[in-house]
Amino acid sequence: MGQPVQQAPTWQYPPIPIPQPPGGRRRKKKRLTRPLLIGIVALSVLVLATGITLIVRSVGGGDAEAKQTPTAPASTTPSESPSPTPSSPTPTGPRGPTVDEVVKGSRLYTIGPVAASKCVEPAFAPVTVPATQQYYTRLMLCLNRTWWLAMKKANLPFRSPKAVVYVGKLSSPCGMQRSVRAAYCLANETIYLPFTVDSVNYAKNPVYARAIILNTFAHEYGHHVQKLSGILASSLTRQKSMNATQQLTESRRRELQATCLGAVYLGANAQFTPMSGPLLANWRLLIAHMGDDYAVPRGHDHGNRVSNYQWSIAGYNSKQPNSCNTFTAAPVRVN
Repeated sequence: MGQPVQQAPTWQYPPIPIPQPPGGRRRKKKRLTRPLLIGIVALSVLVLATGITLIVRSVGGGDAEAKQTPTAPASTTPSESPSPTPSSPTPTGPRGPTVDEVVKGSRLYTIGPVAASKCVEPAFAPVTVPATQQYYTRLMLCLNRTWWLAMKKANLPFRSPKAVVYVGKLSSPCGMQRSVRAAYCLANETIYLPFTVDSVNYAKNPVYARAIILNTFAHEYGHHVQKLSGILASSLTRQKSMNATQQLTESRRRELQATCLGAVYLGANAQFTPMSGPLLANWRLLIAHMGDDYAVPRGHDHGNRVSNYQWSIAGYNSKQPNSCNTFTAAPVRVN
């Protein structure tokens, strides 16, 4: 726990630790205590031990590796003129934003409420891999619509991430996916979705499983929005010069912002999903009981349940990214 939170450029972002689904149909009581959190926690522990190699991307989300521009060595050739001719100052363009300015003052925060995609939630029954892949593919189109309009309004680039449903293990640029949690991979802008996790949750409690899937997918998409806007790369660059405690705080700022951005989408589309009745009740139960409090062993890189609940509600009610500026929030709000 004393080591810094360090993330390689291919690091993948798992969702927040969540509690076991409450009882529901097709669930035997003796299975209530079989957690799905072990794999997530193991990954979180590994994060604390890995080395960091940062990829610095442009504000628009490019993938240029950070490099120091070498300065030309001083000339050793004597001037042919009796006296040196003063050189003209090299013209420079306008200064680009600093990493602090990107994370704290992104144009994403200026757009107001995001537009609803007006998509009804796709048919939900993760009982086969094709059916589950079809669900996420259709859900992706809904999120794309909302965030494309938002990025266009902010004059930021947009491209859709990919969604891949898999069974067992799957090799990726971010390492081996092992069916323990959904994750967003920066290297190829792909959200990896383990079929087994969805199907097991669905068998235990279908409505709660819908709440988990919607919340998790919107959260992972939030990381993609962070990448496109340059916030993700800038935050990782800031983290490079921080001590261990500060790095944990920076990680929580990123994670809580992704949670809030996910809730912005859910709130904007609440009328159309629809987020009502049992689904809304289960989502409220979920966001009140997720975060580092449920990680075993206890971590502190995603935010506790109070912070997760507060940022989820802020995004859901406001429907605007400005409510998700975790980088200007007081430390007490990102615990």
